[in-house]
Amino acid sequence: MFFDGNYAKACNYMKDHKLIPNMLHKSRFNRQLHNLEMLMKDLFHQVGMILKETSDCTEYLLDSFPVPICDNIRIFHVKLIKSEDFRGYIASKKRYFYGV
Repeated sequence: MFFDGNYAKACNYMKDHKLIPNMLHKSRFNRQLHNLEMLMKDLFHQVGMILKETSDCTEYLLDSFPVPICDNIRIFHVKLIKSEDFRGYIASKKRYFYGV
């Protein structure tokens, strides 16, 4: 939140201020972070199931917003997503993008 999602800046800050004296290097931290992906998905799934079981409501509201991976100017160079299913339009910004 304070470093705009830049893990390297956050790690350097924690190391410089001795908050975590044996801070992992950027590449090792990144690998460990990616290893947690399945654990985080499972955790959110379990929390969702608990909330679903404890709630007596049968209607849910899902708020979503587009997450662009690539802007329109770079669409022809995108390598992550090739399908037109992931091409969208952000009406508020009046631009196309690839993303979810």
